[in-house]
Amino acid sequence: MYYELYKSIKQQIADSLGLIIDPENGQITGSVPDGIQDIQWFNAQYDGVIHIAPCVFVEFSPLVINRQTKQTNTTDISVRLHIVSEVVSESDGCIPDIDVLQHETLGHQVLDAVEDKPLMFLGEETRPLRLVGWTHHHKYNGWMVTLIDLKTKG
Repeated sequence: MYYELYKSIKQQIADSLGLIIDPENGQITGSVPDGIQDIQWFNAQYDGVIHIAPCVFVEFSPLVINRQTKQTNTTDISVRLHIVSEVVSESDGCIPDIDVLQHETLGHQVLDAVEDKPLMFLGEETRPLRLVGWTHHHKYNGWMVTLIDLKTKG
């Protein structure tokens, strides 16, 4: 169930940013040097090695599916997008303003790509995605991370 949602989000972001998804392996091509380089399923990447940045991780909350009728189910769908940029700080921990601005610009580009757009879920379109939260971490395990929380109903 999640994979269809993931593919829908990944395609919307790629289309909006002019990225191409290789149909064979799902890898991103056509990225610009300071733009989003990859879109991945969130799998606790902060605990390991992040190989490419800036990137987007797509995370889902548990789905609670309610049966409305014999043919109809409904569920609230919560999505968290992680916008991840490398932190290159001076020895005093200072992060240049231009790096923060560039990172936040990427966050807004990703948000613009998905906000108010439906996703595909169980072969049907959901209601449009709505922004419900925005959290910024200047330095999380060596990465600048913005968490964008969105909700929809399927």
